[in-house]
This record gives sequence, C-alpha cells and structure tokens, in this order.
Amino acid sequence: MKNVELYVPFSQRTGIEPIPPQLKLGEVSDELRRLIKYYFMLEFDRETISRSNGRFFSTGWRRLAMDFHVKFLKQDPSDFNNYADFFEDMTGAIIKNWDYHRLFDFVEFFLNHANCSKELKNDLSEAFSVARAAYRIVGSQIIAIGTDEQAAAFSRALVELEDDHRAARTHLIAAGAALRNSDWAGSIRESIHAVESMACRLAAGKDTLGPALAAIEKRGHLHGGLKAAFSSLYGYTSDEEGVRHSLVFNNEAQVDEADALFMLGACASFVSYLTARGA
Repeated sequence: MKNVELYVPFSQRTGIEPIPPQLKLGEVSDELRRLIKYYFMLEFDRETISRSNGRFFSTGWRRLAMDFHVKFLKQDPSDFNNYADFFEDMTGAIIKNWDYHRLFDFVEFFLNHANCSKELKNDLSEAFSVARAAYRIVGSQIIAIGTDEQAAAFSRALVELEDDHRAARTHLIAAGAALRNSDWAGSIRESIHAVESMACRLAAGKDTLGPALAAIEKRGHLHGGLKAAFSSLYGYTSDEEGVRHSLVFNNEAQVDEADALFMLGACASFVSYLTARGA
C-alpha cells in the first residue's frame, strides 16, 4: 500500500482539491478571513463617529476596544488610543496573519463581550457557515463540525482507490464536492454510491448494494454486523426521499450538514475496509 502521508493524490496535485473544507481542521480559508474582515469593517462603520481630526469609537465600542487592548493584547492602559482607523488597521493585520487558533481566540473575545453588537455576532456566525469552514460558532464559542478521523478516512480512501477502483473514487470526490456546495442530500447519495460501486465490483454479477454485501458476507469476507450496519444506512438513504434517488416534486430530503459529514466519513472508511479485505 502507498505511504498515505507522503503521497499526494492527482486531484490535489492539479488543484482540483477534493477534500471538502468542512474537514480541513486547523485551517482558515482566504474566504473566511475576507468575510471576518468585512464584517468587522461594517461594525466599525456603525460604531464610529467622524470628526475633523479622524474617526473615533462611540462610548460602548470605546470600552470594547480598550478591553481588547488591555485584556486580550495585554497592553498598558496608558497606551490605548481611541482612533478607529488605527484599530481597524491593527485588527485587519490580525485577521490576515494570525494562525487559526489565535484568530479564533480573537473572534471569541468579541463574541463574548457585552458591547459587541448582535449584528456583528450574527455576521461572524454567517461567515463561518458561508465559507464552509471546518468550524462553526455555537453560542459564543467556535467548535469543530468535522473530525480528524473523518478527514483521514476520506483522504486514505482517495489514495487507496486511485489505481484500481476509479468509479468508487469518483463518487467519493463527488460527495466531497456536494458537501462543499451545501448539497447535503447529494453528498450522502454520492457517499453511499461509492460503497455500492465498490461492493458491486467485488461481487461480480450484483448491481445493488444489498445483494453485493450478502455475496461478500457469504464468502466470509465481511462480518455480519458490518453488513447489517451498512444495509441499514442504505435503507435510510432509500427511505429518506430525495437522498438516494431524485427529489419528487417539491419535497426535500430531511438531512443536514452533520448527516452528510457522517456519511462521508463512514462510507470512506467502509470503502477502505472492503479494499483492505480484498473481498
């Protein structure tokens, strides 16, 4: 088997980048940084007063900016100034240059400050969602929505499938693309199709997942518990209208981003399992 840590799949080498951003833990995209900066600029416009000698923060934001200077940056209170342009330049540099963990500390400081407007808090929450970040704002905290395990399973499956199982690999890449584009049902559908494609390839003559898994189990290459688990997941995607098959009229599948992330990781792991078993 190839060394997963050293090997870079073709789609990443050529810039197609199949890994969905929701699984890129420890990273902050340029889009997310741009949106965070934009929403802070809107807040500064709301909370500043223009005078002949410059822009200054209003009373509430003056206290917020001073708290940031003293409590977050650990600077001497005597060095604080209330010039909004200075503060905007400083926060812009922070948003552009800081590592993700320090940047998130920065964002959380404002989320937890009483003088930060609801508009900014709502805008920041939207920024994480729109940028499809691997993190989301819940309450006043930033939490991961994906896991290292899901990311590793997805990356490993792409490597293992590259040479001999292109159809399953294509479905996994499509699942990641759908996740990137907020098509939760489409992502789940492509994830389960990756498993189905792999199982049917290994069980000649079978064209759907259920019979293929039964054939693999019969040969002693699949534990009954795993077969039952994925048969149930396959049944779930069939029962949830609009997931495994096209939507009917105006109905929408009742699935969300968390469902799609789980299915991507679970199906990628199962595809790798089938590959390793050599069923």
